[in-house]
Amino acid sequence: MTRRAVTALAAAVALLAIPPGAAALPDGWAGAGFVQARGGTYLTDAFGRRLQLHGVNLVAKCGGGAIDLPYPGTPCVGPARGPRLAYVLSPTARDPGRRFTARDAGTLARLGFNVVRLGIVWEGLEPGPPAVGPDDATYCAPHAPGAPFPRLGPSDPYDPATVRRYLARTDRIVALLARAGIRVIVDMHSDVYGSAFAYPLAPHPWNAEGAPPWATCTDGDPLTMPTGWPGAFGVSAVRVAIHHFWANDVRADLQGQFARVLAAVARHYRDNADVLGYDLYNEPNDQLSPVRDAELQCDDGGPRHEPASCAAAGGSALPDGLIGAVQRADPTHVVFYEPNGDSDYGIPTSIGISEPMRFPRLAFAFHIYGYPPLQIPQTLDERGRMHTLPHRAPPPAVMDEFGATNRAARVAATVQLAEATDLSWAYWSAMQLHDPTRGSPYEGVLNQTTRRPYAALAQALAVPYAWATAGEPGLQSFDRVSRAFTYDFLSSPRIAAPTQIEVPAYTYPRGYTVRVAGARVVSRPNASVLALSCDGPARRVVVELRPR
Repeated sequence: MTRRAVTALAAAVALLAIPPGAAALPDGWAGAGFVQARGGTYLTDAFGRRLQLHGVNLVAKCGGGAIDLPYPGTPCVGPARGPRLAYVLSPTARDPGRRFTARDAGTLARLGFNVVRLGIVWEGLEPGPPAVGPDDATYCAPHAPGAPFPRLGPSDPYDPATVRRYLARTDRIVALLARAGIRVIVDMHSDVYGSAFAYPLAPHPWNAEGAPPWATCTDGDPLTMPTGWPGAFGVSAVRVAIHHFWANDVRADLQGQFARVLAAVARHYRDNADVLGYDLYNEPNDQLSPVRDAELQCDDGGPRHEPASCAAAGGSALPDGLIGAVQRADPTHVVFYEPNGDSDYGIPTSIGISEPMRFPRLAFAFHIYGYPPLQIPQTLDERGRMHTLPHRAPPPAVMDEFGATNRAARVAATVQLAEATDLSWAYWSAMQLHDPTRGSPYEGVLNQTTRRPYAALAQALAVPYAWATAGEPGLQSFDRVSRAFTYDFLSSPRIAAPTQIEVPAYTYPRGYTVRVAGARVVSRPNASVLALSCDGPARRVVVELRPR
């Protein structure tokens, strides 16, 4: 054998010998600085490179007192209070459904993921008085629109020490992801509004999470439970509780309390470049409002910024909305706003279309759960008609939930359609984590017992992609049979940093060969992040990868 062949074989054997997550992986985010959203198709980094995100969701949905039931996926159902960790993961938890470790983060990195949408939960941050349940008059008495909200005094549920303790636990997960080269979108997660709604005796037991009991105002409607989690959105008590939050028409100023917590999170992470930004609210949906999109846009932006939407919606939105509360606390990070939750299944949205979103640093986050995933081009068309000020352009878009199934062919089809448009995405989800809501018990990419990837889902998701393009992105394609990847782009002489292509070690365990025209490779052989440098004037670059 030649010396070159021996060296290549040694490198391949070394790659195969490293167990998933065991080795330190190169950080493709190094030097990228804070991610920016300046309007247009792409998020950018400090160098001005156009970014593409591939990632997964990681959300702890178990309350502190929830118990794990012996059903597929072992859903956790029960009250949120108790001695166990509430709505947060830990690298040292004994229960594998509440544990996430550095080794797990390394496995995600070897699958080629560069971002995690990390869920946090309002109730974990602001549980409030332990003896207070739904419909307490201190918080749920009616409030007239336009009137000042009363001070809650000793009944104020906000406790800075509780917020600090919760975020200290969250910091551990952010840090171990960062060490694996993965950044975080902090997601204020909610399903079926909050933990007051649960049905442990259903044929498929389920729980809700998000708002604490003190912030749950049902007008005394009886809680008639459906047998399955999706049907909970049709329960009157659930709809009324959600409506009171978005109308902000009860004594506690629910949006003000929520915004105060969001602002505390934003202040905590304002100097942390390992955080990309904040997703305001997971799948917002007020089914009792006749003007859902206007109400949501008003609540996001407030009457100072979205006057037409607020005039149509009424209610008592915060003057600068939820976006304003976050951006006052953190003037650096991106704010991800979502359309109405019905858009998950193809219902059109008018957010940012009928009236501009008058804020900088915005990105549009949407979910796709219909199949075939034809809503992707529909939603991107809607995004193209959105208008943000002062950028005078549509916002970048991220499909930050899709999947929730072990049907790998469906997942692969969605990924392929997203790749055709250079769309950033995050699959639902990294692991099952006792998820008591919807989806397949085996929807996670990783088996939470063995911590190894499910092969079919991993093959559907672990594809090479143009992570950071120093110029104008072009077409990329990946053949799943031959594992050949091609990408072409137009380089920019104004960007000094290299173009980076993620090459998942999981998909190329023996390494890969590179052919490139118009640039030169500046990364080491078989690097998981292939770096290309192009000196001189703008030129077309074509790169092709094949498995070794």
